Amino acid sequence: MGTTLNRPDLFQDEKKEVPAKIYQQMGERGYLAGQLGVHWPTQYTDIRCKSVAPEEWDHFHEMIVTDELSRCGSGGVVWNLIGGYGIGLPPLIKFGKESVKKRVIPDIIAGKKRICLCITEPDAGSDVANLVCEAKKTEDGKHYIVNGEKKWITNGIWSDYFTVAVRTGGPGMKGVSLLLIEKTMPGVSVRRMDCQGMWASGTTYVNFEDVKVPVENLIGKENEGFKVIMTNFNHERLGIIIQANRFSRVCYEEALKYALKRKTFGKRLIDHPVSSPKSLANDRLFVPNWQRWRARLKLTTIGWRTSFTKPAK
Repeated sequence: MGTTLNRPDLFQDEKKEVPAKIYQQMGERGYLAGQLGVHWPTQYTDIRCKSVAPEEWDHFHEMIVTDELSRCGSGGVVWNLIGGYGIGLPPLIKFGKESVKKRVIPDIIAGKKRICLCITEPDAGSDVANLVCEAKKTEDGKHYIVNGEKKWITNGIWSDYFTVAVRTGGPGMKGVSLLLIEKTMPGVSVRRMDCQGMWASGTTYVNFEDVKVPVENLIGKENEGFKVIMTNFNHERLGIIIQANRFSRVCYEEALKYALKRKTFGKRLIDHPVSSPKSLANDRLFVPNWQRWRARLKLTTIGWRTSFTKPAK
């Protein structure tokens, strides 16, 4: 897979996608199962990573996968492969009803189906507590009717499932819930958004019009979805830290290569004062420091989650 990810002919931004086979291989090789910020989900899949036993897999291994993927230097490619998945599935696997999880999760982990997270709206991004996408219960209490829009949704254009933040109660954070909405449900429509530098991420505008969702698809408790969303953000932010650090290392490497090759005014760029070895060395000091801090943060998180990652003795 590493060789494939380094093929520029497959990952030109203009193509706006990553070959579907790559995502399927992520599932087949167990990389998707290990990108959820939880213990290996053995209850939902027989897939294993050949190099690490399920009971030994932890946050550090997840960091390695994310970091190695990020060597491609494309945020669009990384988000395509683990972006929507890594933030869309954890709420379901942690707080969803068992009957729904057994039906949905195996195919997602295997790379056969895709999922994304729908929080941001045209008028509510960082202000999650004030989102307006509405879900009203039917009179018989068996379904929610969902109406609203979501914007900048990573992987939405390809997704079969949407983990959606909706308003089921009053104003503010205490009126927010999470629902699993399926693309096959009537009233779900998507359209691609072209985002500079992230074309391959499948960023999407999602519209829900009178979508009828079974109450069994509620994730967590009604009107308590805000807590689930905030918990989920922790895992998402760790992933962004890993990506940003590796992208900075790629940028530094490419800048150094170019400075050694490119000539202007009879000199290599590296020989000009503005890009001298001393200047580049100063920049280089920051990147390893970020990486050490990132690794320390991951190890601290592993210690906090010992009961999940190591078998009890």
